[in-house]
This record gives sequence, C-alpha cells and structure tokens, in this order.
Amino acid sequence: MDTFTISQTRENLAAVIDKAVAGQPVEITRRGRESAVIISKKEFEALQKAKLDTEFADIVGLFDKSNRELTDR
Repeated sequence: MDTFTISQTRENLAAVIDKAVAGQPVEITRRGRESAVIISKKEFEALQKAKLDTEFADIVGLFDKSNRELTDR
C-alpha cells in the first residue's frame, strides 16, 4: 500500500484516486501518523455489504436463539 502525506495527496489527487480505483488502497498520513485510507467505491461497497451481512447474521442468530428458548419451554 502506498502512503502519501496530506500535502502529497493534494498535489497528486488524481493519481491517488487512480490507484484506489485500480484496487490499490492508499494510506494518507497527517504529521507522520496514520490518518485515513482511500479505497475504491467498489471496495467500499463490498466492505459495507460484508458488514451488513454480518450484522444481519447476528440478528438472525439472536432471534433463532430466542425462538429455541421459547419452544423448549
């Protein structure tokens, strides 16, 4: 993963975005510290979907557990 400072990102914004769109995350640092990562929209949407799928599975699991507890009475 390439790393750019905020100043470098400003100077090379098109190149940074091109890298992200090509599937290469780009780290942006502020004063030498980790700050953010730029990823493509496609990758972001995949991460959001995975997060929602996990949350949905957790909710279904809770309902399943509750249903089993109720039917075992």
